[in-house]
Amino acid sequence: MTEYAYTLKVTEKCDIYSYGVVLLELLTGRTPVQPLDQGGDLVSWVRNYIQVHSLSPGMLDDRVNVQDQNTIPHMITVMKIALLCTSMSPVDRPTMREVVLMLIESNKLEGHLDSSSSSSSSPSHHSNSSDELIVHV
Repeated sequence: MTEYAYTLKVTEKCDIYSYGVVLLELLTGRTPVQPLDQGGDLVSWVRNYIQVHSLSPGMLDDRVNVQDQNTIPHMITVMKIALLCTSMSPVDRPTMREVVLMLIESNKLEGHLDSSSSSSSSPSHHSNSSDELIVHV
C-alpha cells in the first residue's frame, strides 16, 4: 500500500492492493512480510522471483495438490490477477468489479464453473483468455 504511506488516505485502490496481497499469500503460502534479503515484503518477493524464474509453478505453495492438471494453470492465472491488483501505480490497478469478473472468467476458462451459469452476465471485454492477461513486473 505504497500510496497510503504518503497520503494517509485509504482508497478503493488501497483495498485492491491489499486484496492482491491476500491472493499472493494464498497462492504462495508465504506471509506478507518476508526477510529483508528476499525483498522485505511478499509483493517484492513475487516480483523478484518472476524476474529471475518467470511466472512458473515453483513460486506456488508446494502444499497444494497438483493432481488435477487444471490446478497449476488456474493458480498462475489468479497470480496474474494478484499482480494486477498490486501494481505499483494505483491507476493501473483494476476496480474490485473488474477483479471479480476476471476471477469468475478464470474459473470458467479452467472449467471450474458451469459455463452457462453466468455467461450472459459477463461483459464482452472480460471474455479474453487467461493467457492474454499482461502483467508488467
